[in-house]
Amino acid sequence: MKKSKLLLALAISAMLINTAYASEEIEDTNDEKMMEESQMAVAKISANYIVKKIEGQGVLVAKKSNPNDLYNVAKKEFKGIDLKVGMEVRIVSDDVVLNTYPAQFAKIYEIKAVQKENNKEEKKEAQKKVVRDFVVKEIYEEGVDLYEVGNESNLYNVPKSEFKGMKIEKGKVFTITSDNISLKSYPAQFGKIFSIVEKKEMKKPTKTMVKSYVVEKVTKDIVTVHEKDMKESKYNIAKKNFGKANPQVGETYKIETSEEILTSDPAQFAAVYKVDLEKGAPKENQKPAENKKGKQNPAEKEKKPEKEKSKEKPAEKEAEKTISDIFVVEKIDEEGVTVYRKSNKEDKYLVPKKDFGKLEIKEGKEYKIFSNDVALTSYPAQFGKIYKIEEVMAGKNKESAPNPKTGLISAGLALVGLIGAGLGYKKIK
Repeated sequence: MKKSKLLLALAISAMLINTAYASEEIEDTNDEKMMEESQMAVAKISANYIVKKIEGQGVLVAKKSNPNDLYNVAKKEFKGIDLKVGMEVRIVSDDVVLNTYPAQFAKIYEIKAVQKENNKEEKKEAQKKVVRDFVVKEIYEEGVDLYEVGNESNLYNVPKSEFKGMKIEKGKVFTITSDNISLKSYPAQFGKIFSIVEKKEMKKPTKTMVKSYVVEKVTKDIVTVHEKDMKESKYNIAKKNFGKANPQVGETYKIETSEEILTSDPAQFAAVYKVDLEKGAPKENQKPAENKKGKQNPAEKEKKPEKEKSKEKPAEKEAEKTISDIFVVEKIDEEGVTVYRKSNKEDKYLVPKKDFGKLEIKEGKEYKIFSNDVALTSYPAQFGKIYKIEEVMAGKNKESAPNPKTGLISAGLALVGLIGAGLGYKKIK
C-alpha cells in the first residue's frame, strides 16, 4: 500500500515539473515573437545624402550612391545643422517611403552632418582649388553672369556679395579661385569660392605677333575678324580692345596679339595689345577717281562753260543712283533685321534696326528698301547705304529693282531684261 502511494506521488511530481517547463517555453516563445514584431515596427535604415537645393521650408537631397534618387525633407528636421548646398548628411529613417516626387520619408529619426575629416581623400578632393579667368557678361540686381575666357558656353552666376565692393562692369575680367564642384543649374554655380581678384592688364611679353585682320561681323560686345588673306582663319575679339574706334564690317585693322591662341570657335587670342585701323571699309557712293594727268586746278574748273557744268550733273546723279525693291523680314535679333528679296529667298541682307525708323518690324512683313547699288560682301550681305524704308501696303510699292550684288532685275522683269538686252552682272563694290 505504501509502495503504490509513493509511485502516485512521484507521478504527480513529474506532471507538475513538466507543466512548469511547458509554461516557461510558451512564455519565452511569446517574448521572442513580441520582440521580433517590435523590431519590425521600428526598423531603421540609414544612408548618406547630398543637399542639392534649399528652398523655403523644404530641402532637396539626393542619395550619394544614386544622384537620381531624390527626397524632399522638411527644413525643421535638420536640427542644429548649418545647411549649405553641396554638403553631405546622414539620414536615419524608417523603411517606409511616401510615393511622391521627390519622394519623402515616412519617419525620420535623426539627421547628422557628415564630417569630411572621416575621409581624408574626400576632404582633399573637396578642397582642390581651380583658378580660372571669367569675363562679366550680364549684371543683375543680386548676381552677375560670367563666362570662362576661351569658352563662352561655360557660364556661371555669382552673387554680387562675393565681389566684396569691387567695381563690376561688362567685359571686365576677374580671376576666380574656387573648388572643383559646379552645381548643375543654368547658369552653373560654384560649390565654394575662395577668392575673386580683378584681372589687371597683362604685361606685354617679349614675343608678340602683328597681322592684318578684316572685320567680318560686329555684335554688341564681340568683333569677329579674319586674317587678311585667309578668310577661314577667324577670331573673336572683345569690342573694348578697339578702344574709341567703332569697328565696321569690311575695315582692316593691324592687330598686335600674344602668340597664344585659345581653342574656342571662333578662336580667341589670350591677349590683345594694340589695335590700329589700317584701311577703312569700302566707301559708299565712291565716285570714280579722277585721272591724275588730267586733274584740273580750281581756276580751270571756274573757267568751264555753263553747258559743260550742266553736262556733269547727270553723271553726278548717276553716281548717286538709287534703287529699290521689296524685301521680306526673315528674323529679328540684336545684330539687326535679316531680310530676303521677295523674288529670291537666297538673296539675304542684314539691315540695322535704326534704318526702319518708327516703322513696326515684324517677321514676314514686306518693306520697300531704297538704297544705292553698293552691297558689302558679308553674309548676310549689307547695303552700302540705305536712303529710306517703306512698309509695303497691299497693292502698293510693287516695283522691282536691280540686285546690287548681281545687277539683275527681280522676278519676271529680270527675265524679260535678260532676253531683250542680255544684261551683264555688276561687280560688287
